[in-house]
Amino acid sequence: MNWDNLDDRRLLLSGPAAIAGTLRLDQLQKKISVATLDELHKYPKWKSLLKGFFDTHGKKVRLIVTGSSRLDVFRRGGDSLMGRYLLYRMHPWTVAECLYTDLPLDPIRQPQEISGEDWDALWVHGGFPEPFIKRDPRFTRRWAALRHEQLSREDLREVTQVQDLGTIELLMRLLGGRSGQQLVYANLAHETGVSLNTIKRWIDLLGRLHYGFLIRPWFKNVT
Repeated sequence: MNWDNLDDRRLLLSGPAAIAGTLRLDQLQKKISVATLDELHKYPKWKSLLKGFFDTHGKKVRLIVTGSSRLDVFRRGGDSLMGRYLLYRMHPWTVAECLYTDLPLDPIRQPQEISGEDWDALWVHGGFPEPFIKRDPRFTRRWAALRHEQLSREDLREVTQVQDLGTIELLMRLLGGRSGQQLVYANLAHETGVSLNTIKRWIDLLGRLHYGFLIRPWFKNVT
């Protein structure tokens, strides 16, 4: 079921009993049913719906709830789903997936070289499926611009109460220009005109929205 599908949305809004009826959970089955709910986090009361459905029908069905990076942000507030789910984050396409599509028997495999075409595609177009598969520079530029706009203008508005989206967009551009460099929060706070704590909170939020990630230093002599 997909929240963006109007028929599925009507069913989801009808409540746990209607969903269970559609899945025929009141009938004997040889195997436990599996249901996929996509983009459910767009429904403001999605966690209450899942909690009620799972507590009533959890032994008869397995649920797979999928969504964008915002799902990880939305799950942190409101009703608790503790003990009812396992979180799995799907990362963009990687070097290893260019070599293998099966699950490894050992957690660490011997390094191997991928083809030059795949390496160049990852380096130029990134690991998100659409630009990586198309490998068209024009499409990649348009896709990246659209993603930046959607993240700064739509996703941030939905998951935060921040009014100054223009300043966050400025921060995003500053971070993009300093990729791979040492991150100094005080400098970013000075350049954007906001407090140090605000900068830290915004960078943490952008990380949870998959805009980037931090590589923290490691020392042996830390006490």
